[in-house]
Amino acid sequence: MTGSSSERIAELPVIVRPKLGESTDSYVRRLARANHLKPSDLRCFLAGPPNWFGKPRIERLGAVSGRSEAALQRALSAAGSARGRAMPTPRTLRIHTHKALKQGSLDMTLPIQYDALQGDTTVRQIAGRWNVPRWLVRRVLDSASFPDFQTPKNRSAITEPLKEKINSMIVSGMGTKEIWTELTDVHDISVSLGSLQRQTRAASFRRCIRVGGASGAGVGPRGGRRG
Repeated sequence: MTGSSSERIAELPVIVRPKLGESTDSYVRRLARANHLKPSDLRCFLAGPPNWFGKPRIERLGAVSGRSEAALQRALSAAGSARGRAMPTPRTLRIHTHKALKQGSLDMTLPIQYDALQGDTTVRQIAGRWNVPRWLVRRVLDSASFPDFQTPKNRSAITEPLKEKINSMIVSGMGTKEIWTELTDVHDISVSLGSLQRQTRAASFRRCIRVGGASGAGVGPRGGRRG
């Protein structure tokens, strides 16, 4: 599964179907493990040069998964956005204006999506529950950009428990890329390399402050040394 941008990317032996509304990172992890690969290795390959630790590129993911880019964009949350945000298409926006999807001030597209994401509800059941024609339910599910239920709204946010975990890795002497790899492969946690680099710098700064305070040579009120 190596090659340059001018070479054809081979499809993986085991094909995994994406789940409706699944995050791209979750799908990459499942695809990697089904093919006995490390998720971090596959994710770096899908990001490609020069930013190997960046967001997986949809065209590379399509090539290895055997799925079209359009199918991945429909199924995976934020798969078509460079910054990890769902992107409405003109067709999606037209669907939202259909009168059958308006019940008072309520837009029925989101309830329909939520029902579909449960995985055990048929189109007929959804149509009956929300009093919407079956053809329109199919149109909503076909054209929707589904929300991501598996990652925080701010994909770069690091929670306090995760900060503690990362800090323990920093203290143990692990580098930023080593931490990123372990979080990806062992803990199934998606964190940008930039966020980890910022936390590593902050931890290094706090360590320097503690060392300086312990030696009695901290920074004075006017920026000079005190001792």
